[in-house]
Amino acid sequence: MRQQLFRLFLTLLLVVTLPLAARAQGVVLDDETAAKLAPPGYDLGPKEKDVPAWPLIKAGMVAGYVYETGKLASIPGFSGTPINLLVAMDTQGQFLDVQILHQAEPVFVEGLGPQPLVEFLNQYRGKSIRQNIKIGSAYGGSDKGNSTSVTLDGVLKATASVRIANLTILAASTKVAQAKMAGVAPRPKSTPKEDVGPALPWDELVAKGHVGHLRLSNADVEKAFAGTSFAGRDPEALSDPDGLFTDLWFAYLNSPAIGPTVLGERQYQHLRGRLQEGEQALLVWSSGRYRYIPDDFVPATVPDLLALDQGGFPVNIRDMVHDYSLPPGLPEGEELRIFRIDGSAPFDPASPWTLSLRVVREKGMFMPETEARDFKADYALPATLFIAPVVDNAPEWLSAWTDRLPELSILGLMLLALTGALVMQQRLSRNERLFYAIRLSYLAATLVFIGWYAQGQLSIVTVQGVMKGFRQGFDFGFLLYDPISLLLWAYVAVAAIVWGRGTFCGWLCPFGALQEFSHWLGKLLRFPQVKVPAWLDGRLVLVKYGALAALLAVAVIAPAQAEKAAELEPFKTAITLGFVRDLPFVVYAVGLVVLGAFLFKPFCRYMCPLGAFLAVVGRLRLWDWIPRQKACGSPCQLCTARCKYKAIRRDGSIRYDECFQCLDCVGIYADAKRCVPKVLAAKRGAGYVPQPRRAAHGA
Repeated sequence: MRQQLFRLFLTLLLVVTLPLAARAQGVVLDDETAAKLAPPGYDLGPKEKDVPAWPLIKAGMVAGYVYETGKLASIPGFSGTPINLLVAMDTQGQFLDVQILHQAEPVFVEGLGPQPLVEFLNQYRGKSIRQNIKIGSAYGGSDKGNSTSVTLDGVLKATASVRIANLTILAASTKVAQAKMAGVAPRPKSTPKEDVGPALPWDELVAKGHVGHLRLSNADVEKAFAGTSFAGRDPEALSDPDGLFTDLWFAYLNSPAIGPTVLGERQYQHLRGRLQEGEQALLVWSSGRYRYIPDDFVPATVPDLLALDQGGFPVNIRDMVHDYSLPPGLPEGEELRIFRIDGSAPFDPASPWTLSLRVVREKGMFMPETEARDFKADYALPATLFIAPVVDNAPEWLSAWTDRLPELSILGLMLLALTGALVMQQRLSRNERLFYAIRLSYLAATLVFIGWYAQGQLSIVTVQGVMKGFRQGFDFGFLLYDPISLLLWAYVAVAAIVWGRGTFCGWLCPFGALQEFSHWLGKLLRFPQVKVPAWLDGRLVLVKYGALAALLAVAVIAPAQAEKAAELEPFKTAITLGFVRDLPFVVYAVGLVVLGAFLFKPFCRYMCPLGAFLAVVGRLRLWDWIPRQKACGSPCQLCTARCKYKAIRRDGSIRYDECFQCLDCVGIYADAKRCVPKVLAAKRGAGYVPQPRRAAHGA
């Protein structure tokens, strides 16, 4: 009969949830939707063929790209479902906007709501993929010490989710940048060494390639325009092909091995005083008939005829208004300029770069046509002149662990203490009063530290996420972003095989601890205690298995609804959010806590899907660890009567599926003053000889 009812239940569940499956993936990003969500002021071009992104068009030119992260970096979130975001990025790698297309993170679905996630994503506007974007944490600091790093404000109680969102955004954006914008990917910067010895003399700088040089004759330039309608447009070049067009020199000034030589010590120190932290400077001087700074050049702006390129990506250089002059012994400079490179620019002085000189020719009197040719000079300084950056190649999730080392250490000590207590359970539980003091103290630590502070409340949502992971390609990396929960899961998994579900449900569940304190408060206030008859208890305990089956079915059939269905658990309201939530959720959670003052741990015993899951896992238990003897159950009923969980049958056998490992019965067995067979033996004046009980049908 029970099997038939269960099958009927699953059938009804399928009928109800199948229509929801069609809505499981949230917004579907097509051309029309992408156009509506694109940043204001941009038009949307046709979708690219080589990468799932749409070009953003402004003034007839590609100004950026818009794309959804789910197509490029489908990284499972904390719930197991990827966070799908719409990202708009310009061609310089700067984020224009980040919007939510679909997310199923438990804390942002019904907990804090989506608004904190929206506010978190708004911080990306104006940030660049070239920057080392990190997430600030309530549990530890983040490095803010260099100009290429930026730290975003995290979201309290949602650290794992926003870290995954950040990883998703950067991974997807890097793929777009690699495909459409060469050189946009972040490049860590080297810094000049100060202790490189005295400045090198000019001849040695030239010999070692520490200064760049571009020398062009008239013939070189004429050759570049050969075959075009602009060839032969320079009479002087035709009449004197071997004549000097330009002799251009340039040098990186920040290095003490170079700067003092090409500027002189006094001017070099003056320049260093003008540069802001992170800024770099480049000296360019030339002689010859071609001027790289035209007469109409506006000082303190970006030059039109000079360009710096590194890794295929342009780096802006801006004129510094100055009155410096070249010291004696250097090549002549009829034209001399110092250019500033901004500290936020993606420029690494220790990596090779190229300086380009543009030569422009015109033809026609009215509205003349122009044609340009670029002449390039490569420049590379040795690594010995720089301090190499510390490249953080550690995976994103590792910072979640390092940030929470103190909490992990405390949790580790708690788990170690619990293991010791369970190994020595008979000795520990023999003294009833002392044991209750220890147990209640541990439960207080579980509630306050593991639950409210460290946010370590385990949930059926994680089990649902793992099921989704199997369905979507076995990517369980999302588990690594919540180290407290992962450590607890690992311990609970082992404990379930050794002792059963009770290790978690009786000792490590914050909401279970809250329910137990509610029970003791009810007894202290002398509230009437509801006693559930054994026949009814045997039926009510099956409810949680139905809840487990329903939630797992929803996770498979309609994954987008899984987190909402998991609201059956009051954990998010009572523990994760500390009852700071919408009224209906608070009423539900508070109602269960208040009910616990009259009925012993009703949610844990009858409704908890996570408890049901652990009970199923606990069937792999290696041994029946609760000591039993022949007199247990017949005639002695003391442990059966004392067990608040009704986990001991009348025949004395243990229902391990319902055992919460409170150790009351273990303490009675170990205490000669409470164990009835031992008390009777003492009254008879005979030594007690335990008679082992044959293995019964404990489950």
